Amino acid sequence: MKIKRGLSIVSILLFTSAVSCTWEQMAPKIDCSTDPVQIELVESTNAECGASNGSFSVNATGGEAPYEFSSEAGTSTDGVFLNVEAGSYVIVATDAKGCSVELAVTIQNQSGVNLEEVVVNDSGCDTSNGAIHVSATGGEEPYLFSINGNTAQSSNIFTDLAPGDYAVSVKDQTGCEITQSVKVLSGVSFESSIKSIIANNCAVSGCHNGSRSPNLSTFASIQSNASRIKARTGNGSMPLGSSLSQSQIDMITCWVDDGALEN
Repeated sequence: MKIKRGLSIVSILLFTSAVSCTWEQMAPKIDCSTDPVQIELVESTNAECGASNGSFSVNATGGEAPYEFSSEAGTSTDGVFLNVEAGSYVIVATDAKGCSVELAVTIQNQSGVNLEEVVVNDSGCDTSNGAIHVSATGGEEPYLFSINGNTAQSSNIFTDLAPGDYAVSVKDQTGCEITQSVKVLSGVSFESSIKSIIANNCAVSGCHNGSRSPNLSTFASIQSNASRIKARTGNGSMPLGSSLSQSQIDMITCWVDDGALEN
């Protein structure tokens, strides 16, 4: 099953006034990039329709052992998950230092309907222009489609969606059903929109260009401090001596909520 994403048009923000910033003192952060945690799928077994007899196991390396594994199927210290039903699972492997990595695993119905492809269109920031287009295969047609447990429909397209997580389900005429977790993004671009805001207000101005913690002159550091940047710009305490427009604040919020992507 493949997931494709469409792109929405995001306005490029130009913010050219250079001002100073401030930041509270923070304890040094662990740099997870020096020895990153890695995760791989070892094996998986599909489930019978309507039954919880599937399984999957994963293995982690790198970082610092021991590891803890968590997913929608529960938690594990050995990476083995048993008695799972058909669907999509995101496994997070976390090492002893708190560094983590994710892996998506799909357990299919052995005999019945399965999701073949999910195409996701971005919504835009603070708008509800997102869409999810689902393709199914197997089982007995015609299919019925639903989102977040709402009333089922014959159409496989969902529109007018705001950014967020959605549970998309498809059911065939035998009652066999499978559900996929899908995230609709705002589509705000770091390169086109966020980079210039931070550079012109924090990094280039000298306050967070490496001479003061945190260093916001690199993407890795910006990404690791994304939640703090969102909070400080949202409450107006950053940047010091200046204020961002509401549009700029909203763009930062949308980008962070998308996962602070390098896009």
